[in-house]
Amino acid sequence: MANVLCIGKDDAAMQIRRLILERAGHSITQASDLRRVIAACQNDQFHVAMLGQLLGGPEKMRVTDVVRKNCPGAKILELYTSAAPEIPNKVDAHLSVNSDNLAEELIGAVNRLSAVKPRKEKRGA
Repeated sequence: MANVLCIGKDDAAMQIRRLILERAGHSITQASDLRRVIAACQNDQFHVAMLGQLLGGPEKMRVTDVVRKNCPGAKILELYTSAAPEIPNKVDAHLSVNSDNLAEELIGAVNRLSAVKPRKEKRGA
């Protein structure tokens, strides 16, 4: 199970991602501004910090700097809607939210970044 910090502005999208990742066994903390990112990092350790697609390039850079400074060891996943990632050389991974298989790809990206293996479903009796 990975501890994931979701950073973004779109509450509805963040709630959907929260549900997807929690169902996959991950623990989620949400933050909508730099102050909350810093507070979250002071209170917990994160495997992955996910940057929401509505954050602009300069804002993603600021958040990335804050995460690197305050959340040591956290890998950063940039979500994007444009044709290409906005900060391609500054984060650990990228994921287009325009994918038809977003839930599977999001879980896969978090698992890879956190080196967490998917939890096995319990078989019925």
